[in-house]
Amino acid sequence: TYAVEWSHDKVSFLLDDHKYHEFRKESGANWEAWPFDKPFHIILNIAVGGAWGGQKGVEHAAFRGEGQVMEVAWVRVYRLR
Repeated sequence: TYAVEWSHDKVSFLLDDHKYHEFRKESGANWEAWPFDKPFHIILNIAVGGAWGGQKGVEHAAFRGEGQVMEVAWVRVYRLR
């Protein structure tokens, strides 16, 4: 389970309750250093492999075979207390 915990002074990224990365707001940080004071949208990005890197469009062979599925059971957003 992936999680992002977002507070006024830090953003933490977790996988199965293990924190693997964290951004902390430094004292006096402006909006360029800390843009997380504004509303954001959740985007579930499907990054697909292949050898083209988008230069020639979609490489349809990257979708063939087993394991080419992204399943999202649910997305939950709630306020930390």
